[in-house]
Amino acid sequence: MSKAISSMVHRQAVTADMDATIAEVAEVLRLNDISALLVTERNGAVVGIISARDLAHFHHEKRDPAHVHAWEVCSYKPVEVSPDASVSEVAKIMVTSGIHHVVVADKKGVVGIVSALDFVEQFIEHT
Repeated sequence: MSKAISSMVHRQAVTADMDATIAEVAEVLRLNDISALLVTERNGAVVGIISARDLAHFHHEKRDPAHVHAWEVCSYKPVEVSPDASVSEVAKIMVTSGIHHVVVADKKGVVGIVSALDFVEQFIEHT
């Protein structure tokens, strides 16, 4: 039996308010050395996710990151999995969906985010 995906969640998910500018989002990603963060409403509800890949696509649009908000760039309704989902099941979801991040959430809320890099690190640790 495969391990639960919760075993790969190493830190709490970082968030940004949906009204944060893209410049602010980029700074949060840089300061936290992460590749994605969750976009939330003022009440804390998750509405989307922004990844470094999204910022790279945004960069090509030649818009001022100080005047564009997270809600304009984020991917809405990120893929969520249960903490009990197996690592192999989540890997299949990521590959078939072409995504690099999944949100791990239970009934109480977000547990964390797992990235494709987490899978690479897991592979390296076990070889």
